[in-house]
Amino acid sequence: MYRFRKIENLLGKHQELESQEIYFSPPEDLNDPMEGYKDVFWKGDAIVWKNFIINYVRSIEYTFTVALLYPDKILTEQDILVTPNPEAYKAVGMKVFLQQILNDLFSNEFIKVLPKAFAERSNVIRQAELISYLEFIHPFVIKSVSKIYNERGFLKKPILTKDLLDLSQLGTKSKNLVNLINRLEAENNHIPNAAEKFFLLANMTSQQVKLMSRYDNEGENFQPNTFFLISEYPTKFITALETIIFPKWYSASFMLDCRNSAVWGHYGDNHKGVCLKFRAKDQGDKLIINLETEYGYNSAPVIGMQPHVFKKIDYQNKHVEIDFFRSLGRLNKLLLNALWYKDEEGNISECASHLFENQDEWRNNYWENLDRSSTVKLDEWEYEKEYRLIIYGGLVDYSMPERRKLKYDFNDLESITFGMKTNDVDKTKIMRIIEKKCKENNRKEFDFCQAYYSKEDGEIKTYKLGLLKFD
Repeated sequence: MYRFRKIENLLGKHQELESQEIYFSPPEDLNDPMEGYKDVFWKGDAIVWKNFIINYVRSIEYTFTVALLYPDKILTEQDILVTPNPEAYKAVGMKVFLQQILNDLFSNEFIKVLPKAFAERSNVIRQAELISYLEFIHPFVIKSVSKIYNERGFLKKPILTKDLLDLSQLGTKSKNLVNLINRLEAENNHIPNAAEKFFLLANMTSQQVKLMSRYDNEGENFQPNTFFLISEYPTKFITALETIIFPKWYSASFMLDCRNSAVWGHYGDNHKGVCLKFRAKDQGDKLIINLETEYGYNSAPVIGMQPHVFKKIDYQNKHVEIDFFRSLGRLNKLLLNALWYKDEEGNISECASHLFENQDEWRNNYWENLDRSSTVKLDEWEYEKEYRLIIYGGLVDYSMPERRKLKYDFNDLESITFGMKTNDVDKTKIMRIIEKKCKENNRKEFDFCQAYYSKEDGEIKTYKLGLLKFD
């Protein structure tokens, strides 16, 4: 397996070669913006949908509090709370406070019927559709939260004080928005994904309106927190909400070949870097490499060499589908019931069936979906022939970059290939490090190779630097 690295990574501040480390990157640092994309959909009964709205209210209420306590802080997606602590709302004051907001919100007939309406959606609700619904109900939530904050003396005046009656009547004239969409699909069943296309268009239009609003209003009196709360929150909430499905994952990329010029250009620092070749061991039908990692706890973390599987990237334009309400794997049973699966009378949602039956099957599907979502790339990247090692957060906290540097056995590093533009100073530095490590590991041989352009074949090739030998 080949791993391309910049000289900065190997010899600069990261010192990966000296430390014998493989760095694992978060998806957002990878070059494909679709890394880790999941085709999330929502389908559930009235219990989970009402809890969805309640959690949305909790999230906005929390963000309001952050804005009031830290007036100089610029709100970001990090200030959106998607997993509130139910214990915080057991205090009498907080419980009454939240209930006042919910009572005010659900006193609106349009909001009151939404959970049942969402449950009656004929097809699954996808992201663009859900964002459109949230943008429609968002003003009502903001108005209720700010109204109670004002009544409690936390806010000088409510936000969105204008009457929302017209908006409410628009939502209830045809019983509800969802019925309209069900009819739209039924009457246009000859058009594939009619509702999805409609909401994607609506979403694009909404994004343009928000962009122009920011453009027109930015200036000395522009209030970024108000804009965040009023205009950006629904979309940001859905993005943040996906973090409670799967644990965070990190990857290290490898290739089957080191002769692709484009790969050298992208990952080998425009041919100025190098390519490390690692020995992959067979383990049944899998290829593995041993890395030093934390794999248990016994009064202290247990650390040692553990096998890590090279996972082949699947190049396609279809991403794994994730049923949100049935995939909340990062929450324990207590939180799931408190936040999603129970209603006020203690009734359990049908979406919680996996907690009581077919648990092994659900668990296998869950991890398979996580694995699939982290190993799919658009087919435009197929020329890379990528494999990757993946580590998952959860039992081990990999949030800090230093914890994502895993050591490998030097004997598994088979060779190093220099790029066509790698300078001789960097080459000799690498050679001296390898010489020292060979002596430390009583290793007699190590191959250095050089990449070059073969005019005859019209491609990048390599040759072994046979004269480079250590005594």
